Amino acid sequence: MSSCDFTIRDLRFRRRLDDECDIVVFGEVVGSVTRRPDIANPAGGWYYVVHLLDDHRGPRMVDDREAIKPTIARMLMDRDLVPWTPPPVHPGSAANAHRPA
Repeated sequence: MSSCDFTIRDLRFRRRLDDECDIVVFGEVVGSVTRRPDIANPAGGWYYVVHLLDDHRGPRMVDDREAIKPTIARMLMDRDLVPWTPPPVHPGSAANAHRPA
């Protein structure tokens, strides 16, 4: 797995249920985020559970919604779980590949 080309902008989310979404990096699902009610907080609110598919350390709870993306990016980098991505194709090569014979 190569993390050298990975940035936080490569993180995408795909909603599955009202309170759950997939984490997608380079078109590959790498985990999920689930929103849960915070019953320990008298004012209510939410916390989020981040679970990466191949992470042996298990899920991580995040209290602040704004911290979800940075937390996921840090987890992927620190745990070497960024999916491999092929190098980009030069536009000229792609155009030549579709040229009629």
